[in-house]
Amino acid sequence: MIGGSGKGQGMSEENSVRVVQVGQPFAIDLEAIPGAGYMWELAQQPGELELVSQEVVAISKEIGGSSTQRFTLVARQPGSYSLVFELKRKWEKDPVKTRVFSIQTA
Repeated sequence: MIGGSGKGQGMSEENSVRVVQVGQPFAIDLEAIPGAGYMWELAQQPGELELVSQEVVAISKEIGGSSTQRFTLVARQPGSYSLVFELKRKWEKDPVKTRVFSIQTA
């Protein structure tokens, strides 16, 4: 889920281009399963996009349930960029899922 500025805003937009403003924070929310060890990692990040924070914002009360992991970034320069996220356990080499988001800054 890619969100605009502000917490709690977002929309599911994988494989489409999201336009964001330079200097304005934006969020990408992904469903993780921390109880089973599955967390998202930012595997590929252009230098023009700065990772401001990474947090779990919605935690399931069920054992082994999913949670929402939020990555907040800021674009430092105009351009077109791709962000690559991998869902995996820290102790495993290969991800079980990969997601790519296209970002256009203005």
